[in-house]
Amino acid sequence: MKGLIQATIIIAALIVAGIVTSIVITSNLNNRLAAASERGFEQGYSQGYLLGLQEGSEFGYQEGSQVGYQKSHRGDYDSSYGAGFYFIYNPTHDELQGILADTETGSAQEMHDYATANGLRVAYVRCQIARKAAEGMVYIYQLVTFETVDKGLIVIEPWSHREVKVEVGKRYSELNGFPTRPYDDTITKITTVW
Repeated sequence: MKGLIQATIIIAALIVAGIVTSIVITSNLNNRLAAASERGFEQGYSQGYLLGLQEGSEFGYQEGSQVGYQKSHRGDYDSSYGAGFYFIYNPTHDELQGILADTETGSAQEMHDYATANGLRVAYVRCQIARKAAEGMVYIYQLVTFETVDKGLIVIEPWSHREVKVEVGKRYSELNGFPTRPYDDTITKITTVW
């Protein structure tokens, strides 16, 4: 009988120890889960806040630029800016394609002037190529570039209105899928003027 009582006490002690251990482990896991959940919430909130701030800033800049440009052409502007003040802005890719479809330009200067007159921020791009020229002369491709809000820098060939790629050390015709030129059209220098 004495052995049965001892065995019962040992079993009861083991059960109590198991219950206490499971309570401690459960409490520890709950604390870890709560801490991980809090960290995840903070990281998600921080990333969402930064992404929202960036997208909102880009959208607000573009919308504000367009409103200012439209007001300047209607004459509805704040007199503190002075007459003739207007904003230029970076277009979206679709907006750029629409404006290019509306124009018939044949040179970089014409396209630059047309884009500026329509309120777009545009740059002149001068690509010097390796083709041999007379002493003191160089051959160049005259292009324009726009910084679109959604697709970044877009380089345009004014005479064809095609998007093209330019990269120093590469042949212009190969980069853009044109037939190979009978002369060396490797780009040796690119100058962009905003």
